[in-house]
Amino acid sequence: MNPLSTARLYHAVAWYNVVVSRWVHVKGVRIHFLESGNAREDSPVLLMVHGWAGSAEDWERLLRVLPSHLRSIAVDLPGCGRSDKPDAAYDIPFFLDNLRSFCAELGLSRVVLTGHSMGGQIAVHFTLRYPDMVEKLILIDPYGLKGEEGGLQPLSHLGPVVNLAFLLNTPLFIEWAMRANVFHDPSPELLRSAVESTAANILGREGARSMSRITKRVIGRGHVDALLPGVSRETLLIWGEHDRLLSPDWAQAFASRLRRASVHRIAGAGHMPMLETPEAVAGLITDFVDC
Repeated sequence: MNPLSTARLYHAVAWYNVVVSRWVHVKGVRIHFLESGNAREDSPVLLMVHGWAGSAEDWERLLRVLPSHLRSIAVDLPGCGRSDKPDAAYDIPFFLDNLRSFCAELGLSRVVLTGHSMGGQIAVHFTLRYPDMVEKLILIDPYGLKGEEGGLQPLSHLGPVVNLAFLLNTPLFIEWAMRANVFHDPSPELLRSAVESTAANILGREGARSMSRITKRVIGRGHVDALLPGVSRETLLIWGEHDRLLSPDWAQAFASRLRRASVHRIAGAGHMPMLETPEAVAGLITDFVDC
């Protein structure tokens, strides 16, 4: 296990990938995803899973600067982003089954699985359930250890309160929450884009329903503490130095439970390094995938 280290600086890349928006039907549900890079059969595949209240757009800046020899895919989980929002369970088994079927529809037999926040929790469960499908594992500011949810834990168990909270949500509250908890020092453009994307994702009756169920059935449940020692895949942990939502102090707790983990803290980033410092994250991922 490598010691904690600060991510080295990377110069801005000289190219930008074209990011393509696509859809596929998975068990009758229309799933949206973003894709960039090389779609050749022998290309390494980077599959990215967003976090709570997130979407594939959380990865768009990273998709543009990842090396083009990778086939990079960011999926909107069902109930999130531009994917359909059916009347479904929205628990971890539901997401695992959907993610596996999504891979089958795209012909992806083996991937470098990347999860952010709640997506990291899902990625750990997926790696344990389908180990032959995961070549390497990347966790960015991951959620999943007992205690990480903090004040959200009691809220996640108050069903009617959660339902009402999402129905009454507004763009102004989303902006406040992102300033206070998500980003470290965002530019006005980044903040505006993130607020618009999140509002489109979670506002409205269907979005509120799916987010409410995700909160009640994933947050505070499906902890990965006991699962991490069983992860045999090499793992890269990336954490924003200024994450106020999930403190970087949790990085060592994750790393100490994993067999083969390296940890890199990203200077100048909060909870979403892939949006705040995409070049630095791209450099770390490239080194990890190519080694």
